[in-house]
Amino acid sequence: MEFLLMTEELRYYKLKYEMNRKLEELVIKKGYMQIEPQFFEEYDSFIQMNKRIKKEGTVKLLDSDGRILILRPDITTSIIKHIIPKWENGSKLKLFYLSTTFSRNTQGSIEEKKQFGIEFLGESSMDADLEVIKIAFSILKSFGIEFIAEINNNKFLNTLIEECGFDEEKSTELKNIIYYKNFDALNLFVNRSNIALPYQELVRNLLKYQGSIQKIKENLSGFNLSLKLNEAIAELEYVSKEIDQRYARLDLSAISQYDYYAGITFRIYIQSISTPVISGGRYDLLTKRLGKNIPAVGFTLNSADILKEVLKNYE
Repeated sequence: MEFLLMTEELRYYKLKYEMNRKLEELVIKKGYMQIEPQFFEEYDSFIQMNKRIKKEGTVKLLDSDGRILILRPDITTSIIKHIIPKWENGSKLKLFYLSTTFSRNTQGSIEEKKQFGIEFLGESSMDADLEVIKIAFSILKSFGIEFIAEINNNKFLNTLIEECGFDEEKSTELKNIIYYKNFDALNLFVNRSNIALPYQELVRNLLKYQGSIQKIKENLSGFNLSLKLNEAIAELEYVSKEIDQRYARLDLSAISQYDYYAGITFRIYIQSISTPVISGGRYDLLTKRLGKNIPAVGFTLNSADILKEVLKNYE
């Protein structure tokens, strides 16, 4: 941000400091401890795990050994890579961070985003998912910010892809179509893919399974869903009943650009910004891919976006 007056700049940094302190205090009361993530990732391993990330959007550099590194575009991956070699079976960790991610915009300039987030590791119960979602809600409520959350269970789409027998290429194509909400592309995908008849209409209508849990169940009632698909819907229903439904909307197509989410996910929006100010969910797949099957759930908050909202209400 640029300021015309020094008094405006000092006011900004004062509010920023107070906001960060409030964020920290909120999660420390819940038992979370601070961690400092590493700045660098190995380019090849990060891209291998996140095939749908646009490579041109990462910030690359060479180390002294000639290896390609990237300035971290994602803090969660950095934290898990640091923790896994030291993990003790049976442990439970509640961590929080206040750090920076790096990316390139469409003009090629480097963008820095200050992010605050929490990670709850070692707990597989849905109580952990609910705790993380409720903390996200309580943060925005504490700042007096109106919001709406899109909540999904990634287990539904992942299971559907598995039952349809899609290979990695087909899976990536479908996820990109779903991520960008492209109805026409989804229809073409179904028409030219060799999908078993019982699944064709289920896949074709993926972008329509949204709203209340009652509406989603009604839209799915005509399909003979497998046990695992029904389990995914039951988990989503459990979460929807345990949170304040005034702030939530369910959507089975609300997926992340990161492929490591394997369960309940959520994205929270505020009126003045088109992108999520908070996003997160259960990412057990990431820990498994990195060498240990550790239950994990968390979220990331774009603190600059929240600060802008706080400034609007400051007098």
